[in-house]
Amino acid sequence: MELSQLITFKQVVEHRSFTRAAVDLYITQPAVSHQIRTLEEELSQPLLERSRPHLRLTYAGEVFYGYVMRILSLTEEATAAVQDMASGEHGRVTIAAIGTSAIYVLPDFLYEFRQAHPDIQMVLRTMGGEEICEMVLADQIDLGIVGSHIDTSTLQTIFLFDDQIRPLVHPDHPYAKARRVELAQLAQEPFIQFGSGGGWRKYVRSIFEEIDIVPQEQFQIDSIDAVKRLVERGLGFTIAPIVAVQNEINAGTLVPLELTDITSISRKILLVHRRDKYLARSIQLFIDEIRDALRVRVAGRQVAGGKRF
Repeated sequence: MELSQLITFKQVVEHRSFTRAAVDLYITQPAVSHQIRTLEEELSQPLLERSRPHLRLTYAGEVFYGYVMRILSLTEEATAAVQDMASGEHGRVTIAAIGTSAIYVLPDFLYEFRQAHPDIQMVLRTMGGEEICEMVLADQIDLGIVGSHIDTSTLQTIFLFDDQIRPLVHPDHPYAKARRVELAQLAQEPFIQFGSGGGWRKYVRSIFEEIDIVPQEQFQIDSIDAVKRLVERGLGFTIAPIVAVQNEINAGTLVPLELTDITSISRKILLVHRRDKYLARSIQLFIDEIRDALRVRVAGRQVAGGKRF
């Protein structure tokens, strides 16, 4: 069994196609088929079901794929560990982040990091916090950025910043002038929920459960920008991180409210990685610099109407 066969198998699984895998690997489609067939003969088990429109893993293929991902990840770590012995900065950092961080917090930092370290390649993906933790544990990505409402007990966590969260209403809303309200009162208004599932939705639900109330949910929108536009049109209120609505607060199109019947709403934004992961120099540089940069940058942004949250 050769490493090239494992790489080919991984590409076939991810593309669900021999042809697309061949294009990515710069080899012919018959060469891909031969490598997969050789693997199956060596293992005495079929790894792929070929009778469907798209390739699917057999049960043996699913088990084997998990080991392949671990082997390839260890190979990358071994290469990085040896390369780190040489001087200079290079390598690759793969990151997955929850949407609000990826959109509103990371771009400026990523630009500055690339300017300072042009030979370090960065790969960024967005997804839900629970999926991020699963991918970090499976060693499919180096680092994850998640909220503290997600279970991270099996991972190494590094604090990045406090994410202040507030209800938001239209400037002409009856509660906008006082800027203070009980959640029990606000919950009688139409509620616009950001996200149709996942950790954020569970977290917001827990806020209402704290006072044993079910909100009048009229919209479930996966786009935070669409949620903001609906609130700006006066169609209801939402609950969102301040970092995601700071521009609208500064422009006066959204008004954040303080809640008087529950404790302050916030979560910690955490950087996570596997506890046993070897941190290549490129990854350690990224960790050190993002930790220092975001603590200062986000703290300075979380100001609304001249008031720091």
